Amino acid sequence: MNRAMAWVILMAAVLGALRLGQAMDCHQAESYISDCLPYLQGDTPRPSMPCCDSFRDLLRQTPTEQRTACECYKATAASPDIKPDIAYYFPRNCGLGSRFTISRDSDCQSVL
Repeated sequence: MNRAMAWVILMAAVLGALRLGQAMDCHQAESYISDCLPYLQGDTPRPSMPCCDSFRDLLRQTPTEQRTACECYKATAASPDIKPDIAYYFPRNCGLGSRFTISRDSDCQSVL
């Protein structure tokens, strides 16, 4: 392996480790539902598989990260583009048995 390739692999490992140590922010939280926007806006009849898989990944995050995402999603749910009834039942429509909902009225402390 040449030095350039070794350097690239090392940098990728370092950046990956740094990312693992970062706290969730709203930009990261939104990335978990970006594939879901057509569904949440009522443009598709059901959530796509990438949408549900991404949200399932969010549910594998720490409780603190999930609560942060929940707070971010409260603002998303308040957007006029998002259909409140669709957003509320979205996790259930992905087949996820979670108490996590996307609603401007979510109690994010009881997500788990």
